[in-house]
Amino acid sequence: MSQQKILHILYSGLGGHGNVFFSIVKGDKQQVFHTEALFCGIEEVQPDYVRKCESLHIPYVFFKKSPGLDMPTLRRIYGLLKKNKPDTVFLHGPTLILPVIAYKLFSRGKRIVVRDTQAHHLKTKKEWVFLALAGLFANRLVFLTEEAKEGAVKKLKLPFLFRRTNIIPNGLDTDIYKPVPARNIDQTVVIGMQSRLQRIKDHPVLLKAFARLKAEMPGYHLKLRIAGDGETMTELKELANSLNIADDVDFCGMLPEKDLVDFMQSLDIYVHATHGETMSNSIMQAMACGLPSVVSDVWGVNNMVTHGENALLYTPGDANALCNYIKEILEHEELRKKLSLNARLHAEKEFSLERLFLNYQPLLQG
Repeated sequence: MSQQKILHILYSGLGGHGNVFFSIVKGDKQQVFHTEALFCGIEEVQPDYVRKCESLHIPYVFFKKSPGLDMPTLRRIYGLLKKNKPDTVFLHGPTLILPVIAYKLFSRGKRIVVRDTQAHHLKTKKEWVFLALAGLFANRLVFLTEEAKEGAVKKLKLPFLFRRTNIIPNGLDTDIYKPVPARNIDQTVVIGMQSRLQRIKDHPVLLKAFARLKAEMPGYHLKLRIAGDGETMTELKELANSLNIADDVDFCGMLPEKDLVDFMQSLDIYVHATHGETMSNSIMQAMACGLPSVVSDVWGVNNMVTHGENALLYTPGDANALCNYIKEILEHEELRKKLSLNARLHAEKEFSLERLFLNYQPLLQG
C-alpha cells in the first residue's frame, strides 16, 4: 500500500505551529505518511524549521506573503496544491483556507484537516469567517480543548459547522525536553519565560514582580532570562532599566530548538505571564523539563495545570501575587519538589509524541 501524501501548511515564523508539525512527523515512527511542508507568512521561515526539514528529509517550500488578504500568494498556494496533489492538506490555522477549499472542490477525494489554535478573544472578524469556512468545508476540524470548541460554537451560533471535530492537545518530544539535576537553589536562582514579545504576553508584570522579588530577597542572587523576540522588546528593555534590574535581566532573543532546550534546562523556576492562550507550548516544555512554574490564571493556561499540584496559578496583572508565589517556591523545598515531579509526570502522560500521532493518524487517513 503506497504512502498517503500529507501537505502541512503552517506559519513561517516563531510559534506553536512548527512545534506541533515536527512532533507529528517524529511521532510517525513507522513512516505511515509521506509528509511535505509549506511555510507561509509575513516573516521569513525560521532557520530552525529549515534545519529540521532537512534532517528529517521533509520536502518544503516557503511563500512570503503580505499582511492581509494577499491574493497572489493564495493563487500560488492553489498552484502548489494542484502540482503536488496531496491526499490530505493539514492547515495549522484556518487563515489560508480559501485556496485549500478550491483544491478540494476541483480535486476528487482530497481531504482537509484544520487545527484552530488562535485564542478566541484575539480573533478578528475575518479570522472568524475563515474558521466558519473551515467548519463548513474541512473533513475534520481540530480544537485543542473542549472549551475552545464550545467557545467557537457560542460565538458563531452555527453548531452544525462543528459536527466533524476532534479535541487533540498539543504534544512535544519528552525525550528532548527533560529534567536535569536540580542545582542548589540557595545560590544563584534563574527565573525565566519564553514566548513571543507581544502585548498579549504580560512581560511588564514579570519584570515588576522580579524587581520586587530582588528587593524582598536580598540574600538570593536572582537572575531573569527572557527568550523570544517581537514588537515589545524595546519597551521591555526600557522598563527593566527604569526598575533598576537591567543588569540581572537577560533578553536572549529568538532561540532555535537546541538552544531553547538548553534555555529551559538552565532555569530553576518557570513563569508564564500572559493575558490569554489557546494551549501554551512553552508551559508544556517547562513541565516536561520538570520546572516548578507560576503561570497566569487565564483561559488556555488554567486548563493545562492544576493549582498546587503541578504549577501555581496567579491572578493575571498582579505583580505582587506573582512575586509572592515565586517566593513561596523558593522558601519551601517540599513544594518545589512536588511541583517539579508532578509537572514531569503530567507531561509524560499527556504530551508525548506517540500519543499525539495516534490521535492524528485516523484523521489524516480518513
